[in-house]
Amino acid sequence: MSVNAVNSKFIASSSSTVQVTEKVLASCRPAKLFDYHQGATISSLDFDDSGQYLISSGIDKSIQLYDCHKGVHKGDIQSQKYGAHSARFTHSDLNCLYASTPTEPQENEHAIRYLSLSNNQYLRYFKGHKRQVSSIEVNPIHDTFISSSFDGTVKLWDLKSSSPTGNIEVGQNSVVGFDPQGVVFAIGKYPGAESSTGILSIYDLKSFDKGPFLQVEIPTLQGQLWNSIEFSNNGKHILISTDSCQHYIVDSFSGHVQAIIQLASPTPNKWMSFKYPYTGCCTFSPCGKFVLAGSPKSVVHIFDISNLKSAKGAPTDPVILTNSITKLNSTTGIPKILAFNPKLLTFATADTTVTLWSPSG
Repeated sequence: MSVNAVNSKFIASSSSTVQVTEKVLASCRPAKLFDYHQGATISSLDFDDSGQYLISSGIDKSIQLYDCHKGVHKGDIQSQKYGAHSARFTHSDLNCLYASTPTEPQENEHAIRYLSLSNNQYLRYFKGHKRQVSSIEVNPIHDTFISSSFDGTVKLWDLKSSSPTGNIEVGQNSVVGFDPQGVVFAIGKYPGAESSTGILSIYDLKSFDKGPFLQVEIPTLQGQLWNSIEFSNNGKHILISTDSCQHYIVDSFSGHVQAIIQLASPTPNKWMSFKYPYTGCCTFSPCGKFVLAGSPKSVVHIFDISNLKSAKGAPTDPVILTNSITKLNSTTGIPKILAFNPKLLTFATADTTVTLWSPSG
């Protein structure tokens, strides 16, 4: 299917009830290309709960809205005064949260903004962080969210209140993620410049103030940055996406590293370097059986993780995943950011443009 495929063909191929299998994923091709960030790097992608809409944010200080059912661009939201990063849909209508990327000191510069995409009206400002917010994750069930910041804190929020409902001192910037039931959340503290060990901490949302109920050390590459934490929808795994050639699949119950995705070392090594914080180049398929990982060679690697065994006792050496079951060639830029549609058999990649992929044939 060409990038210029007609909308009707795109809709038919992506909205059919099809089981996610290796064969189906191997048939995915770029179906729609959106070039609305004016050549600027895109730093985040997010689908809404229904799977109909997708938003992207970029260093051009804009948020772009797309209709995945129709395969069309729906809106251009400019945030030139404050910038835009980590745009995330909430559960209400076409409303989203996003963080700022200010270039000059200004009032409310680190506030998280709650925006109606339908009429471009701000609903609320969430104030509390003292430095740039690096990530925002919305609770998959409730109208709450968490955020991390370069001020070294993770804050908990309720959409109905401008002030945080909770605060965790992490001591450095980190990444955050919710489990599918919205009951627990994870904080990933990546290694510093001189370290090769990260820390993954998992908290009960109702008793977070008592500290994590599980905390494990993750052996990593020295100085590696983590850019996202994602729980699989089947509840078995946690995916840590990084800025390097290695990504980690962790057992969500024991915290043991089950597998390391090891891609060929890119040149230059920091292919994921961005001007601002950004979301990950890896994601789970909705069934949790596959991981999609972007690479600097314009390839989306697909790994089958359905046979990974849960480590119930002492941790075992992680499986090293070097050979993907399928490689999808991107003809529309490097897949630096990936997101899988929760309802349609469609996923999105982004570099300076956004590409929607769907099964061909």
